[in-house]
Amino acid sequence: MSTGRKLVSDVRSMHRILSTDALITDRVILSEIKVNGLLLVKRETNLRKLWATDTIFTTIPCLELTCVPISECCDYVDPCKVARTKEKIPRIAEGNYQYLIQGVYSINAMGGRGKKLKEITINRYTNLLKLPYTKKEEYYWIVNDYLYISNPSVKSVRITALFEDDVPNDILYPECDCGNPASLDDICKNPLDKDVPIPGYLEKQVLELTSQKLLMTYFRLKTDISNEGLDEQAPNVAKTTK
Repeated sequence: MSTGRKLVSDVRSMHRILSTDALITDRVILSEIKVNGLLLVKRETNLRKLWATDTIFTTIPCLELTCVPISECCDYVDPCKVARTKEKIPRIAEGNYQYLIQGVYSINAMGGRGKKLKEITINRYTNLLKLPYTKKEEYYWIVNDYLYISNPSVKSVRITALFEDDVPNDILYPECDCGNPASLDDICKNPLDKDVPIPGYLEKQVLELTSQKLLMTYFRLKTDISNEGLDEQAPNVAKTTK
């Protein structure tokens, strides 16, 4: 896995025009790299690839939960309670079949990873509640960017998923016993110096897509601006020649 700075440098080195154009900043190029990387990674996960790797997934070590009525996230009328994250979670990428989540785990009293929870939709879960007998499983689902857990007694969870944007430091490094200790270098690191979650075998395709997109977008824009300038000057030129 390469850093953003290296990938940006590779894109610039592909074309002399890109390497010298000041309009296309490093951050613009990095943003385009991430968009194309996410596109290709989704394609691979739809083909059931990359699920066992830790290259593309990010772990949020601790999400605190609060107890809420199940009616908060659906139209099901029942006195039962569920657990919900106190804050909205960063947007998770979606594939053809599901959210790109490698796992959601309850956190035990010692702060370690506990039981792995099963993914379910809220509609399927409410249908289970209507049955006379249900298995004692613990499920999770997402509604309106909140993560819900079927067991209301769960106080916190750990999630490993492919997020569409960089996870903020206050979420990635929570101030609790089960969180990852953050150094000043981690918190202050330049986005260009962070690893970009793209598997090595996809990097070449991502760089080529990024280079083509930048050339098409920015240099077409320059051409349009130049043409407009000529059109505005044309009447003046004509008057001068008369």
